[in-house]
Amino acid sequence: MTKKLNLKIITPQKILVDEQVDSVFSKSIDGEFGILPDHVSYMTDLAIGVTEYRKDNKKEFISTMGGVIQVKENTVTIISDTAEPGEQIDIPRARAAKERAEARLRTGAPDIDANRAQVALARAIARMQAASKKR
Repeated sequence: MTKKLNLKIITPQKILVDEQVDSVFSKSIDGEFGILPDHVSYMTDLAIGVTEYRKDNKKEFISTMGGVIQVKENTVTIISDTAEPGEQIDIPRARAAKERAEARLRTGAPDIDANRAQVALARAIARMQAASKKR
C-alpha cells in the first residue's frame, strides 16, 4: 500500500478538509512548495494563494488566505483564517471584488488604503484561480 499524508485544513469556522491524500502543493511567503509522504518536518507562513492536494489521481483546489502550515510525521496541518474549496467559489462575485480592488488602486487617491486594496486583490485572484482550476 502506498503511503499517504493526513491533510487537515482548519479555519475558525470548521475543519474544511480531513483526508488521506497523496500530495499537497501550496505557496508560502517564500515561494511555492510541495509535500510528499515522509517529508521532513516543516513549518512556514502561507501566502494568499491556492493549495492543491491530490488524492487517487484527482486534484482538489482550495483558496487559502494566508495562515500557517505544519508538516510532521506525514500529517499536514493548515490553519487559515479563510479557506474555500474551488467548486464552492462564486466566480462573478470574486471577479467583482477583483475589479473593485483594481479600481481603488488605480485612483491613487491619498484616502485609499493601498495595502488593504492589494490584499483584497490578492484574495480575489486566489479565489478565481481555485475556482477556475476546478471547473
